Amino acid sequence: MDVSIERCTPEKENCVSQLEAGIRDPHTNSSDQVTMKTWAIVVVLALSYGISFWPVSFFSIIQNQLATEFGSAPQEGTWLTAVYTMGATSSFMVCGTSSDLFGRRAFILFGNALVLIGSIIGATSHSITQSAASHFILGFGAGNCMLASFALPELLPNKWKHIGVVIADAGLYFDFIAGPVVSRIAAKHHAWRWGYWGVTMSIGMSMAVLVLCLYFPFLSSEVYFPPKHPRGIPWHQAVRELDYVGMASFVGATIMILCGIAFVQLVPSNSPKVIGLLVGGFVTLAFFALWETFNTKLKAPVTPPRLFAANKGRTLGSPFICGFVVTMFYYGQNITWPTMVNVYFTDATTSDTKVYWLSTVQGFGILAGSLMLSCFGRRLKHWRLQMFIPFTLMTFFGGLNAYITPQKESLGIAFTFLTSMFFGYVQYLSIVFIQFGAEQTELGIVGGLGGVARTGGGAVANTVFMTILTTTQSNYAEKHVIAAAEAAGATPAIAKALLAALPEGATALAKIQGLTTAMIGAAAAAFQQSYVEGVKNVSLASIGFGSLAILGSCWLEDIGPKMNDKIEIFLENDVQAEKNVYH
Repeated sequence: MDVSIERCTPEKENCVSQLEAGIRDPHTNSSDQVTMKTWAIVVVLALSYGISFWPVSFFSIIQNQLATEFGSAPQEGTWLTAVYTMGATSSFMVCGTSSDLFGRRAFILFGNALVLIGSIIGATSHSITQSAASHFILGFGAGNCMLASFALPELLPNKWKHIGVVIADAGLYFDFIAGPVVSRIAAKHHAWRWGYWGVTMSIGMSMAVLVLCLYFPFLSSEVYFPPKHPRGIPWHQAVRELDYVGMASFVGATIMILCGIAFVQLVPSNSPKVIGLLVGGFVTLAFFALWETFNTKLKAPVTPPRLFAANKGRTLGSPFICGFVVTMFYYGQNITWPTMVNVYFTDATTSDTKVYWLSTVQGFGILAGSLMLSCFGRRLKHWRLQMFIPFTLMTFFGGLNAYITPQKESLGIAFTFLTSMFFGYVQYLSIVFIQFGAEQTELGIVGGLGGVARTGGGAVANTVFMTILTTTQSNYAEKHVIAAAEAAGATPAIAKALLAALPEGATALAKIQGLTTAMIGAAAAAFQQSYVEGVKNVSLASIGFGSLAILGSCWLEDIGPKMNDKIEIFLENDVQAEKNVYH
């Protein structure tokens, strides 16, 4: 029987979409091809994604030092990463969902522009407040640039989706590996502003490819032009149907909760400021959940509850939990390994080269895991098992870091590399599961949720694990450092002064009268052990989060049947544009 389907555009309101009819042109899957133009766009999208994340990998290492240079308290530097996360989480959800209605192109261009503006503001900053403002703009812009995490894979065959997700993150591997090294070098030479200027120049080149063609028609066939109406809804109708209340309540809840989390690291956790922000944030988040669940009149909800409930939660609910938790686990490792490098394995006499190499262990591990997924994922098949086994091994080796002491450097490197490798494998695979959690017309929703899982989960985990580390370390140090110093002959006054001076270094120690080498050695050993105890507790706590992810991986829908030859979206300025369901 010959079945013909009318091509749907926003102007043809009565046409039946192929998705609704459950039919697709019989020639499509067999003839779908990835053109050279598509590959060129893939490269550009991946570059803008990687560039937008650079401020995190670069400035998270030196943010406290930056705050000190501006004359603020060192802990004020915490705001740089905190506000970036607020901006990225908000834009992922709001703009990701909206891209299903207005197309991906406008939001990715908007993100590039914001990153450009934010980098200039940061590069010319003379206060921690201005720097924090620049990082919020950078974060909101980055969230839009990172829509490439699903805008890129949708241009490739579904069977390559795991490869597409890895390619989208290609720039991040440079960030993970080079960021910590370049950051330390720049800070040492007081050249941190180049961390911003580098973003300005590189994102400018990305925009040149995506934007300048608008003014040079002969280039217009070479740039990113996906469908403008991914759901086939005219823009004027989409504007009326947007879930403005849902968007506003989610953004408000995100900012209040993440501000409260940031303040936990700056003021006592029982401070009215912390309690007020967290209570207000979670009440607003509860309102958002109720609004999305019970308001049946919404035509374009931000997070349709039916998606989470599909197939008893196996289609999207469980993958979302896995994606959220795997990021939390990584942030635990992102606290323990730098602590080991700075406290266990290096000191003032350690060569810079060794410090730089140790800083790359996690980055190389993530790169190895992503390459393994790209090369062997489709050959191994059994996708649910590919989630369960890496989650288990990631949790196992991450927990073994509790066993590491300053005398076990080689084991520490091995365990951290293996943990990062399995994290790299399962992180990208969890994103693939999330992106298969809805139909193509709602990819922006699940793609945005995937971004929220990565950024939001990281913010929560960073506070939880940092609180565990600092609480354990300070309690142990207060009890044992003073006792060790007194055992070496120090008076109670000298012992207390020694405890306060140890974190400040040799300059602060030199100001304490009556201090001997024996006292310093005994106190320093106890002080180092306090971090060993802190790292141990963080590593053991991370096992709990990893175990939750392992359980989640046991309740996943098999995505094997979805890994087919079908390409969901074609560029509108390419030879296969007529295959798009909507234009």
